Amino acid sequence: MKKLNKVLEYILAFLVVVMVVGCFWQIFTRFVLNNASSWTEELLRYALIWLTMLGVPYAYGKEQHISIGFITTTFTKKGSLRNKIFIEILVLFLSAFVLIAGGIMVTINAVGQLSPAMGIPMQFYYVGAPICGVLMIIYSGERLIRFVKELKETKEEK
Repeated sequence: MKKLNKVLEYILAFLVVVMVVGCFWQIFTRFVLNNASSWTEELLRYALIWLTMLGVPYAYGKEQHISIGFITTTFTKKGSLRNKIFIEILVLFLSAFVLIAGGIMVTINAVGQLSPAMGIPMQFYYVGAPICGVLMIIYSGERLIRFVKELKETKEEK
């Protein structure tokens, strides 16, 4: 997991740098040269898509995602672990069927289409959804195993 996290950190950092440079270039060409660059908006849009598709599983794996805990704080330790296991199963299901299966269908439908400004095949942009799904399954599977082990340990204690 640590190697995967490192790779994602470098990719995410690179995407942020690309977005900052692209944004500065867009501002420079628009206001200094009075001739806005035609491709930077598209670059920024797709960099943001990839940043999101890779950032969501990264944050989920590091347990830094947004969560609402005011209900779960009232659970017992066993109840909390059962809730976490249920959530991981739900995440696995949604990742497999929505992100992977749906993403593959959208990617296949995009065959032959080119992005308007940069002329890059649209499959390149849509393939981010199945990749996000695979990463979510990896992280969620690891968390599910950990929570099941913790639940077994709490059952053995009592």
